[in-house]
Amino acid sequence: MAMMELTADRRRDTGKEINRKRRAEGRVPGVIYGKGLETRSIEFQRKTLEKFLATARRGTVIVKMTVQDGADGKESYAVLKEVQTHPLTDRITHVDFYEVALGRKFRVEVPLRVKGKAVGIEMGGVLDVVTRSLEVECTPDQVPEFLELDVSSLGVGQSLHLADIRFPEGVVPTEKDLRITLAAVNTPKAEVAPAAVEEAAAEGAEGASVAEAAGKEGKEGKEEKAEKEPKKKE
Repeated sequence: MAMMELTADRRRDTGKEINRKRRAEGRVPGVIYGKGLETRSIEFQRKTLEKFLATARRGTVIVKMTVQDGADGKESYAVLKEVQTHPLTDRITHVDFYEVALGRKFRVEVPLRVKGKAVGIEMGGVLDVVTRSLEVECTPDQVPEFLELDVSSLGVGQSLHLADIRFPEGVVPTEKDLRITLAAVNTPKAEVAPAAVEEAAAEGAEGASVAEAAGKEGKEGKEEKAEKEPKKKE
């Protein structure tokens, strides 16, 4: 488990216009909340937050958060829950932190790191990783930075399940069905060769032409027969 420190300022004024102004001043708004706890609006210096996220995004970390409220500062522990970014510039616009209590279990999403190269790939198989993270329950001091999934032994048609993950002591998955598939090596889907596609198209066109010609000949024959037959006297 990684432990990092981060400082934030309590934010009393909220609203889109205020947030837009604060972002222009190099600040990023956010919130910190927890089960049965007050939700507090906070903000960060952009450079400080970006430096933190450059490391925090690599795995799960516990943050020792100091929230400054005027001259007072309150310390708490939290985990990063969500980062919102601008759709065009990709700049950070908002962050959410979930406050936790040391010694008390909570649920957290932990990245799943794939290790090795499946032997089935050498046989023409394709590795399909079903999920990239797992939700676990543990105390803050037991949160793993990642969970490892070794796929090197997988052959074509074989798969790994939740039961194949080795969880650290004190860490348990919230999913109870240990049979769920996490990764598998599958046979690639058969692709129709371009020549076969063209041949089928040609055959279809030829069949349509024959049918069209037959229909035309039949129509002309009927017309010719009608001309040869004498008209009935009225």
